[in-house]
Amino acid sequence: MNLAVMIQDIKKRPTAFIAMFFLVILGIELGLWQLRRADYKIQISQEIHAKAQLPILSANEKDWQVDQVLYHRMQATGYWIVKQGVWLENRTHPLGKDPKTGITTGFNLLMPLQLEGKENTILWVNRGWAPRNFNELNVVPFIPTSQEKVTIEGIVFLDGGKTLELSDQTKNFASDGLKIKENLKLEEEEKAHQWYQSPFVLRQTNSPTNEGLDQILPAIETGINTHYGYAFQWFALALMTFLFWVITAYRKRSQSLR
Repeated sequence: MNLAVMIQDIKKRPTAFIAMFFLVILGIELGLWQLRRADYKIQISQEIHAKAQLPILSANEKDWQVDQVLYHRMQATGYWIVKQGVWLENRTHPLGKDPKTGITTGFNLLMPLQLEGKENTILWVNRGWAPRNFNELNVVPFIPTSQEKVTIEGIVFLDGGKTLELSDQTKNFASDGLKIKENLKLEEEEKAHQWYQSPFVLRQTNSPTNEGLDQILPAIETGINTHYGYAFQWFALALMTFLFWVITAYRKRSQSLR
């Protein structure tokens, strides 16, 4: 089919052309978005591995800003503020599935740490993942927490991870009395408690004791091949949509010439 014929068909079937055009653009854009997501995960993974070779930072040393410490290893010394801990629900196991139980969805326990030597300065710590009891949704495991001074290590992340927020769950409580939330909003926590806090979350990777939490670092690379697969599907859909329009136009023209 030459260009003149295609233009003629567009004039005869403008609605079909417009629908095809937008579906092709949509498919291409969604495919490119999937590729960007894969590149983003690769970049983060490389950055974490590179910064793992650098000297460990101290949260107690000074007031760090996010751009100074993101994805760096960090050590923090202080005291847990247990009663202000928060269970974040609908969190996927760091490996995608708990190898011991096969459970994929559970909670992340986030808890503020009062930094030693820095009065009224708080560091939020993601202490780890725990499986959910699907028979009793608000039941969480008992997590022993030291009342003494602790020193922990971890990797700095921008936040505690985000999930789709369907409702305000600030009045939902777990079996241990701590709040259950869908997301932890650092700005809101700082305002509510009237304390100064670091503008990031430390994901703990070591436990002074066996705390019953899974502290495996999230596999940032997980899902990269899935992104590539989805990108291929979107690009294929765009191509098939265009070819369908061309073939349909060719058949209609062939029928009109008989």
